[in-house]
Amino acid sequence: MVHFLLIRHGESKDNLRGVWAGWKDSPLSNHGMRQAEALADDLARTKLSAIYSSDLSRAKTTASAVKNKQLDPTMPFHESTLLREQNFGAGEGMKFAKKEKGMSVAAHYAQGKFPALYTRGERFPGGESLDDMAKRAEIVIDEILFPHALEEKEDGTTRTVAIVSHGLFIGELLAAVIRRDRDYRGEVDIRNLRGMKNTAWTKFEVVIKAKHAVHEEPLSSTPTALTVKVTGVNRHAHLSNLHRQKGGIGSLAHDPAQQDIRAFLGNPTTKAPRQKPY
Repeated sequence: MVHFLLIRHGESKDNLRGVWAGWKDSPLSNHGMRQAEALADDLARTKLSAIYSSDLSRAKTTASAVKNKQLDPTMPFHESTLLREQNFGAGEGMKFAKKEKGMSVAAHYAQGKFPALYTRGERFPGGESLDDMAKRAEIVIDEILFPHALEEKEDGTTRTVAIVSHGLFIGELLAAVIRRDRDYRGEVDIRNLRGMKNTAWTKFEVVIKAKHAVHEEPLSSTPTALTVKVTGVNRHAHLSNLHRQKGGIGSLAHDPAQQDIRAFLGNPTTKAPRQKPY
């Protein structure tokens, strides 16, 4: 079987601003980087066969931290636009707003107000709906997940693949995977997945049910049948001892150059170790 880890990116600057953050790029905060490093330390004990990441920096930086702690430096690392968050179109970077009574949706948009959408077919101008994301998730199954399941079916080698993405898309992806298993009897509610903590992970196992020849591509008209078992949802034990840095430092944008400078100069606040008595 193949184990897939769906990982949400670390805290980004836009997460702190309370704005619609989809395709608009936003760096990790310092706290978000520490979350990514805590995740990487936790997953260092897990041998990953490959890592796939959204090409947006908040996901890519998180994925890179995980890769850097893996023992195999040649492990495949892929970026894909298919793993991006929901595209909020004209709402990108705009503050969350409440819907005002007596005002049409168009009037809200004209005033730069973007209240929450409550149906799967709704979208902001120029953006994606949840149904649009679900279609994108089906492509991810066929182009990213399916090849690994097919390889496992051929060689019988169990493998673990990490996919670093975004909260809303992870929910749609897992729901799409579960739909491929007509016999699924789990109780995973997609709405619960949208509340995943930053760098939390959800894990599921996949085995191909249908008979496929090696390297055979799944037909879009007949989706590949899968056996799916969800083994963990929104797991974040690696964050239990992580606290935000005081003085607003944790909320600042993470700057990799600052870390390089500290490493070069040494940490001036680090005290010399006390000598042990003989």
